[in-house]
Amino acid sequence: MRRLYLELKNQRFCFFVPPVILFILVPLTVLATIKSGGGGGGSNFPECGTISQLFIPSFAAWWPLFILKEYLNSPGKELLFVHKLSRDSLFLKMIILWAFYVLHVVILFIYFTSLFDFVWFLFIAIIIQSMFMIALGYFLSLLFQNTFIPLIVNFAYSSIFMLVLFYSPLSIFEIGSFSNASSLNKSTVVVIIAFILFYGGYQMEKRLYKNSI
Repeated sequence: MRRLYLELKNQRFCFFVPPVILFILVPLTVLATIKSGGGGGGSNFPECGTISQLFIPSFAAWWPLFILKEYLNSPGKELLFVHKLSRDSLFLKMIILWAFYVLHVVILFIYFTSLFDFVWFLFIAIIIQSMFMIALGYFLSLLFQNTFIPLIVNFAYSSIFMLVLFYSPLSIFEIGSFSNASSLNKSTVVVIIAFILFYGGYQMEKRLYKNSI
């Protein structure tokens, strides 16, 4: 945990990008939508769902990808060798970072409860989508052994499937009012795919450990 804390601290200004998105950009965009809609907050909740799904999951992989970058881009991948000796796990760090990100999302949704009647089905969808994005970034980073491609894929996927191909069966994003459990009809499949990506990434991580230095 101390090593993870230091790795996050070493990100410097980059560390603050997800909090700025979660605590400034998303709330202000939602408030602007409510104001422009002219109605009560409840009538604008579907728009809140769209805004939240556009921004929140895509930045879930931000911290994990920057941490993976330090290991995969180190000369001779020497940090992987050090990581192996410490019996630590990049996979475990991905899970911890997901949980850490979820804590930030919880704070945002507590604020949303002051604007809308019920937000927790949207919250469940968001944290599952965030898990998928981290799993995808983890898998692709180890597959290509760099983090640039996963970063591009991450933001391209979110932008394309939220803004252009929202109704595509390849989209992980939910459609609806998020007023009941039926709003989460994709979430079970998304969780399964995330687990598969994590498993595949972990197998590649173990192979990298064997081949490092």
